[in-house]
Amino acid sequence: MKARVRHAAAKAMLAAVVLMPAAGMAAPDFPNRPITLIVPGPAGSGTDLIGRLVAEKLGDLMHVNLVVENRAGASGMIGVQQLMRAKPDGYTILLGHNSSNVIVPLVTHPKPYDGVEDFAALGRIGTSSNVLVASASSRYQTLDSLKQAAGRHEPVKYGSPGVGLSQHLDGFALLDELGVPGLHVPYKGSGPALTDLVGGRIDIMFVTPPAVKAALQGGKVRALAQSSAERQRMFQEVPTLSELGYPQLVSRSWWGLFAPKGTPDSVVALFHARLNEMLANKDVQQSLVQMYIEVSPSRSPEAFRQWMQQDVGKWKRVVEAAGVSLKQ
Repeated sequence: MKARVRHAAAKAMLAAVVLMPAAGMAAPDFPNRPITLIVPGPAGSGTDLIGRLVAEKLGDLMHVNLVVENRAGASGMIGVQQLMRAKPDGYTILLGHNSSNVIVPLVTHPKPYDGVEDFAALGRIGTSSNVLVASASSRYQTLDSLKQAAGRHEPVKYGSPGVGLSQHLDGFALLDELGVPGLHVPYKGSGPALTDLVGGRIDIMFVTPPAVKAALQGGKVRALAQSSAERQRMFQEVPTLSELGYPQLVSRSWWGLFAPKGTPDSVVALFHARLNEMLANKDVQQSLVQMYIEVSPSRSPEAFRQWMQQDVGKWKRVVEAAGVSLKQ
């Protein structure tokens, strides 16, 4: 009798082991509940607009709701650190970008995280370049007029959506190259900064195309230059910094999805496949083009990770040259 009981118990344990997902594998019914998409920026920002498009379209393909959770502040670090605290089960992901995952770790001391190695890269969405803008009523209507400020004692006030972000570094590098004294005015996101730009409280700022689209179309701001090597598709009338004689100032922005380190490989593969499927959709491509985003899917999660490592090397040189260092 005891032998039969032990035999039955052993069979039950074996069945439980067989049904249990192996390490590195997700439950077979993943996903079966809503997924949180952390957006490290305020509502209405360029990153937020991309995040809400991804939440809708990727959610449709994965047959679950992707719920956007805005976590602005500390140049994106707050949102990234929230992802670090999340369970690596695929139910919390992040819309990261070159500032949050590359630049912030380079400029912050002690280093808060490694934006590449401390996370599971799911895939790249697209790339873009910052645009240098001034208020439509500003005295700075061209790069030449901005250069003339070198002889003035009053510094040019340049805004950014956060200390250490690419927009901050682009502004610093430009004024330094022009020999123009500058005063950095950081904000919690592009929206508040643009409001002050239009109101004349700051002079210029670099901003991502999605965040400045409405202000440009409404005639509230004027684009002086773009930081890309070649004119972006939606900015054919705006000269590049390279064209204007400053190829050393060329830079780019990018966006991608991340999960906590330790997320099962099968979940990572599923997200990458569905993300690329989403990016192949012509309606999604058109939506991103309207946000001035060049669709640029990655071949694999590993290819995206290696590409980011190259970006770390590029920005590390810029940060060291600019001498930007922040304490937590």
